[in-house]
Amino acid sequence: MMTVLKNKNVLLVEDNDEFAQNFMTLLSLFVGAIFHCKDIGSAQKVLVDEKIDMIICDIKLGDENGLDFIESIRKNNLHMPIVILSGNKNEEFLFRAIPLNLVAYLLKPIKYKEFTETLTKCAQFFTPSTLMLKNGYSFDQNNRLLYTKEGVAIELGKKEAAFVELLLANQNRIVTKDMMYESIWNFDCVSDQAIVNFVMRFRKKVGKEFIQTIAEAGYRLGH
Repeated sequence: MMTVLKNKNVLLVEDNDEFAQNFMTLLSLFVGAIFHCKDIGSAQKVLVDEKIDMIICDIKLGDENGLDFIESIRKNNLHMPIVILSGNKNEEFLFRAIPLNLVAYLLKPIKYKEFTETLTKCAQFFTPSTLMLKNGYSFDQNNRLLYTKEGVAIELGKKEAAFVELLLANQNRIVTKDMMYESIWNFDCVSDQAIVNFVMRFRKKVGKEFIQTIAEAGYRLGH
């Protein structure tokens, strides 16, 4: 999924030169162009002069606060993927960050797994075939891939993908066994126990929280 980032422009706002250089070396493996700024004024100019697709911004920028910059962006752009970097878990910063619809709030030093999971989440913003589910997962219909809340990809079989699509089409309703007979098995003869076993294997594969079992009724997406 991250291949979609290869032609995307990233604005990195970071005033620590050593960290910025190391971070950009890694980031350049996954994205197109990187525009590095050390202060908010320079970053604002880049946003005007260049086509920026996503932003990665440190909070402490000398005497400036990166959250002020992000708040100004969110007044006009609610959908651009934005990642915040921070050197500590400052509760005031965390509370201010909550309403900013961030992809991630990463603490330095950044772990490689957290870095790649965050880029996977950013990539979902640019993948039309990917649908966001209300339980935090996302589903790539074209490639039959289900992504967990952490951005981990799970490859689905044909029937498993059909089950996800059925759940998606009925996010506010219960999916009954009759609906599963029709959509997944195309009315082929299949026992109730076979459906139960199918759901058990599916739940084990994707995570127990993905779907809820409604006693004597059916299934629905988890929260």
